[in-house]
Amino acid sequence: MKIGISANFAWFGPPITKLAQHIEALGYESLWTGEHIIIPVDIADPVRHGVTLPENYRHMPDVFVTMAAAAAATTRLMFGMDICLVTQRNPLILAKEAATLDRISGGRLIMGTGYGWIEEESEIMGVPFKQRVRKSTETILALKTLWTEETPSFSGEFISFPPVYSYPKPLQKPHIPILIGSGNHNTDNSRALKRVAEIGDGWLPAFLSPAQMRDQLKQLKELCDAAGRDFEAMDITLIVPAVSLGVGEIPSFFKGHEAQPRNAGELIAEYEEAGVTRIIVGLDDMTDEASFKRLEDAAKGLRLA
Repeated sequence: MKIGISANFAWFGPPITKLAQHIEALGYESLWTGEHIIIPVDIADPVRHGVTLPENYRHMPDVFVTMAAAAAATTRLMFGMDICLVTQRNPLILAKEAATLDRISGGRLIMGTGYGWIEEESEIMGVPFKQRVRKSTETILALKTLWTEETPSFSGEFISFPPVYSYPKPLQKPHIPILIGSGNHNTDNSRALKRVAEIGDGWLPAFLSPAQMRDQLKQLKELCDAAGRDFEAMDITLIVPAVSLGVGEIPSFFKGHEAQPRNAGELIAEYEEAGVTRIIVGLDDMTDEASFKRLEDAAKGLRLA
């Protein structure tokens, strides 16, 4: 089982270069973080699944600049986005940013993609809220076209461009892995699974139990078979709060939820048996020097060393 960590690396916290080096030295396979380009001051409904929008979501640095710096300071650590709000980015610029980062990192980038849940944020960034899922799908298709064709062109509902030269191409072939970052224990995940089978290279849900993952992945295999996709090649990455593994506190994005700590080794084994290929351990925000010890304590509990 691959074990990564996920956290909000606030711009005012310890340098991402130092944190990334520490994460790599502790034996984690990957570092994951999400993004919000802006957070509206006025949000009509700032609560999702019973959790109020964490204050530090206002303080997320640019994910591509952050990961480029961290990649230059490390040699093995993989870098994942959980998630990149692809609907809020120009796909031509996004393709170049991601491919450049993949080159800088030596092919160590994984893109979890999504479309966000804050209506005001989507509208400010120029994406009608009810169209964001369709635009996300189209953006993923456009990215794969830009990354794999010598003179790519695209004509869709939201994205259109004539034949262009778009370089660099990603170091990874055929392209940077794209995971569909959608789905959790409180929602019907059927639509997310369908999108994974149709356009994704893997799935990135959160908080599901081993039993839930087993059932969901059975559905995904059936969808992949129907779509002519190789289910076995799918990257199945799951976000699990550190507290559920007994290796940390409740992170800000999980406040208000019940979580019964389990033995980390036993729980990880159950997830592996269910078909999960990577667990991302959700840690609290990296805002001060205590972040280094938080990483150490989790690594010790996970027996990474």
